[in-house]
Amino acid sequence: MTKSETLAKKKTDFDFEKDLLINKFRLDEECLSHSSVYFKYAEAQQDAKSEVSKADDNLKLVLAEREIAIRDAFVAKGLKATEGLISSNVERDEEVLEAKKKLRKAQDVFNKLTVAVQAMDARRSELDNLVKLYCAGYFSLPNGSSGSRMSATEQASKEMRKKLNK
Repeated sequence: MTKSETLAKKKTDFDFEKDLLINKFRLDEECLSHSSVYFKYAEAQQDAKSEVSKADDNLKLVLAEREIAIRDAFVAKGLKATEGLISSNVERDEEVLEAKKKLRKAQDVFNKLTVAVQAMDARRSELDNLVKLYCAGYFSLPNGSSGSRMSATEQASKEMRKKLNK
């Protein structure tokens, strides 16, 4: 299995939807785990970028080798070959087509992982905003008498006092 195929498999092992979800009631855990999830995607993206470079280098090598082989074939047959004829023969060569296919596959993996890393950046921003909302008391429970909001800690403390006062 080539590195590109391994990356493609690894990409399918990722659970994008699950990794992007945020449980607003466990912001501490979400914030602590975000960097490791982000790293997983960023590392895979870098590996994919490397695979694109390797596939591109391989395509260039295959193109050069096939062009030389095609030129040599024309010379061996005693035929005159124009650049257009050589070019068209190179473009339809099976090895060239296979190398192009591998490059496209590597680019596809890289592009998808780039989008995933961008989504992880957006997730970080969402976490920042949710933490700010939490600190501002946005998620606190409303106080029944005055209509003002009471934090979950204050609510639990109030309920504990009620039990102790009985």
